[in-house]
Amino acid sequence: MTINGTFFASYDLKELTFGWTDYALFGGLLGVSVLIGIYFGCFSTKQDNTTEYLLGGKTMSFLPISMSLIASHISGVSLLGVPSEVYQYGTQYAACVFTSFITCFIIVWIYLPVFYKLQLTSTFEYLEIRFARPVRQLASFLYTLSLVVYVPLIIYVPALAFSQATGMNLHFVAPIICIVCIFYTTIGGLKAVVWADTVQMTVTVGSLVAVLILGTIAVGGVGETWRIAQEGGRIVFWNMDPSPFVRNSFWGMSVGLVTTWLASLGISQVSMQRFLAVPNIKEAQKSIWFLAVGLVVVKLISVFTGLTMYARYHKCDPIAAHVVARSDKILPYYVLDVAANVPGLPGLFLAGLVSAGLSTMSAGLNTVTGTIYEDFIDPWMPESNDKETKAANIMKVTVVILGLLCVGMVFLVDRLGDIFQLSLTVTGITAGTMLGLFSLGMLVPWATTKGAVIGGLVSMMMMMWIIVGAQWHMVNHRFSYPSLPTTTEGCLPTSTGLLNQTASTTIVPTVQDPVHIESAGEPFFIYRISFMYYTLLGALVVMVIGTVVSFICGAPDLGDIDRDHFPPFVTRFMPAKKYMEVSLHTVPTALVTNLEKEELKS
Repeated sequence: MTINGTFFASYDLKELTFGWTDYALFGGLLGVSVLIGIYFGCFSTKQDNTTEYLLGGKTMSFLPISMSLIASHISGVSLLGVPSEVYQYGTQYAACVFTSFITCFIIVWIYLPVFYKLQLTSTFEYLEIRFARPVRQLASFLYTLSLVVYVPLIIYVPALAFSQATGMNLHFVAPIICIVCIFYTTIGGLKAVVWADTVQMTVTVGSLVAVLILGTIAVGGVGETWRIAQEGGRIVFWNMDPSPFVRNSFWGMSVGLVTTWLASLGISQVSMQRFLAVPNIKEAQKSIWFLAVGLVVVKLISVFTGLTMYARYHKCDPIAAHVVARSDKILPYYVLDVAANVPGLPGLFLAGLVSAGLSTMSAGLNTVTGTIYEDFIDPWMPESNDKETKAANIMKVTVVILGLLCVGMVFLVDRLGDIFQLSLTVTGITAGTMLGLFSLGMLVPWATTKGAVIGGLVSMMMMMWIIVGAQWHMVNHRFSYPSLPTTTEGCLPTSTGLLNQTASTTIVPTVQDPVHIESAGEPFFIYRISFMYYTLLGALVVMVIGTVVSFICGAPDLGDIDRDHFPPFVTRFMPAKKYMEVSLHTVPTALVTNLEKEELKS
């Protein structure tokens, strides 16, 4: 249509909200999670000891464990962030296909054999037996801190989406979601968490596929979606620029992201707690490879969802039109848009989105509780017949306290900036340091306690300096990462939120990948390193400095080191373990004679 001489495509952006069917399905899924917790807490095996509460009695099968791992890894941040990333920056994220398999291969090759052989309830216990208790406590503290800061982000994102879809106050939605998660995690232990994750993950993937199909049909098919995305410059996969300053390249996604996933899957207490919940190492390996396939499927669905979003809004961008306040909200808006004629599907999808947040939160609460008990409370607990029962009760109370703390911090997160960037910033400070400590212990036999402590502290301080400095420069508009072009030229003038009712608006950034300097004076180069390499950089600092300091302070004799602390491919190159020599004393002749007499009598 033409208005005042300007042509507009017949596309009208409008406010979209839930119907009663959506509310019913959404509430139903939360109710199922509560019932799972009640069943495992009250009617199944009692959660009255640490093995049952933290490891599910070591009788879990690989399938629910794998589903739980996928659900724990794919949070609301991922489900909202990946389609938004593709919508704004293109499909380079699809290189995570390589990331998934490389990550799982490294886990099976390096980390799993060591953890499974030692059968440690806490992965941080490895750092104590490999180095010393201060290294373990440092890592445990960093892990607890990262979870307490990260979980509120996980809850905030789906709560934000639900708030937009329903019009409810965010500060009312977030506590309800948290309370449901705290309840079934507290009374049900690991079994409740794993089975709730399995149900929630099934709903999430099912709703993702349904929305993808509906969106593709609405656009005109896969071919049309691909054509529009290609014309809009969204098909980006082989950006082989090796520069670490490029925001989004093949190397950043397939190499830099490997270390990020290793920190969240390979050495994470969340993952290892689940790997040890199966009866043998073969089942653990099966769960890891199933995890690799599951991650690829979910990530690729999210990538193509981002393409269908672009194909639908390529002439009328809801973000530029100010119908959607921020990029994190565009996926829920898109779901309400394309699934408007399918009663209940928007509610089911948002329930899956919230479930992804519940999965990550429940896994984090269950795991960090075990970490706090094992590393900070258990050493002070007196030995008694009912110690295990007391331990389970203490962990349940700890879950409640941490959950309430996370609820309170959700209100703080509401005042901060971009959630996706914030989540990467939070994990970047600690993830590389922790990955470096474990890798130093398993891959460098000469590493010592002094090397681990100094390397860990230097890495943490360096990453904090880099990340805080980068964020400061971005806030002050010293540099930015402009997205690919978007436009509002196809929007109807009646679209809600458009700033200009009579003329079209087009946003055309100059370039995608290179950092765009917006003011005079280029920031120090280290601040412009892509966030994709934060974890890799932090881990390398620990390993390099830790190895150098270990040799300076005196590396140990490899023959005196316990070979169980290393993966099989490392022990092949280590010398055989030394045995202690015991001196032989001369036995008195009289004693020998008496012994012979006793033998003759017998």
